[in-house]
Amino acid sequence: MPNIEPMEKSRLRIDVKGIVQGVGFRPFVYNLAERLKLSGNILNNKLGVTLEVEGINCQKFLGCLKREVPPLARIAEVTS
Repeated sequence: MPNIEPMEKSRLRIDVKGIVQGVGFRPFVYNLAERLKLSGNILNNKLGVTLEVEGINCQKFLGCLKREVPPLARIAEVTS
């Protein structure tokens, strides 16, 4: 029988700078989190948004966040 290690839950805070307000970014983040079965929150700030996600797919979320951006959004920087 193969040794299967359980996936661990993690929490990630992500700052996204750029044009992400008024372009469908928050619904995109919500749908992405739902798809990956993550919980969390998102807050607008003067430079973009700050979001926190928690679950077992946080790193996958970060990758998808950078690749699957809504067409009108313009991400200048993502830090986590």
